[in-house]
Amino acid sequence: MATLDHIIPAGPLFLRPFAPSDTRAIFRLSQESGMRTWLPDQVYRDEDSALDVLSYLIAQYASPADPRRSPCVLGVCLSASRELIGHVGFSPCPHGVEVGFAIGEAHQRQGHATRAVSAATAWAIATFDLAAVHGVAAQDNLASCKVLEACGFQPVDLQRRRMHGVERMVRTCVLAADRIG
Repeated sequence: MATLDHIIPAGPLFLRPFAPSDTRAIFRLSQESGMRTWLPDQVYRDEDSALDVLSYLIAQYASPADPRRSPCVLGVCLSASRELIGHVGFSPCPHGVEVGFAIGEAHQRQGHATRAVSAATAWAIATFDLAAVHGVAAQDNLASCKVLEACGFQPVDLQRRRMHGVERMVRTCVLAADRIG
């Protein structure tokens, strides 16, 4: 498996492991309306709560990291300013491994999510020898569905179920390893 200790380039972005110093930015991002709507279980009540979650995620980087067993989540940063603008990561799901992502509202509609998901997915498939990665999004979350489609994920299922603590129609997509590249 792998130790998560390096930077992954993604055009005008880079992906990197989280650090405790990211707490304030992660807390601020968690308060945005998009997070409240689509990822309500990732909205933190205060910076201490955000630090608790970051500490858990950072602990998962220890070798051997493996998204089939525990989350592997990275910060998404702008290359020019090094500003943390979101996250992309992989975690176990009933189908194998799924990708999750969020970009701060000030940086949306600029292709950042597509770049981050594309680079991260190619890296995860190669690093962890994954046969496929799944993408799961609320059907009404059109932006996330478009990102998955732009990255080559193919729809495989649509059903009503709980996602992030909310009952809704959920679309599941898959990107097979042989479709990367």
